[in-house]
Amino acid sequence: MSQSARQFAVALLARRDYSRQQVCQKLLEKGFEQAEIDAVLNECEASGFISDSRYAQLLVRSHISRGHGPIRIRQAIAQKGLAKECIEVALANSGCDWFELAKAKALKKFGATRVDMSGASHALLAKEKAKRVRFLMGQGFSYEQVIYALDGSSFNDDSFDVD
Repeated sequence: MSQSARQFAVALLARRDYSRQQVCQKLLEKGFEQAEIDAVLNECEASGFISDSRYAQLLVRSHISRGHGPIRIRQAIAQKGLAKECIEVALANSGCDWFELAKAKALKKFGATRVDMSGASHALLAKEKAKRVRFLMGQGFSYEQVIYALDGSSFNDDSFDVD
């Protein structure tokens, strides 16, 4: 095993966590052979330098702090080269209440100001609700979570939450 491949991998992992696939890709870009890379990666995993489960948990916490939903988190983490099982375990262990997170994200984005919209047309209300649904679904929340988040907003003719 080349000492330089090991040194490169350890130096890379000393700065921040990476998935096994990301480290493999970086070593390939540096011109190391696949057999050499596999040996280095196995050694790094055995030493605890690389842990896909730890990396997945870190990414999940990071995305939750940004207010992202589980769908968006799954997609973002999968792009980092982590296995589906690893992602699902990290999401399950997050302890996040996705419904409340969606509600907090909607509140932050759209506020809680009540304005009398008694003269507003039904089309205007529907358009505003659709805008909010699109936003929350784009943040990675399921339709059920979006409905829960917007349930506190009165989408009727008497009052309406606006910016």
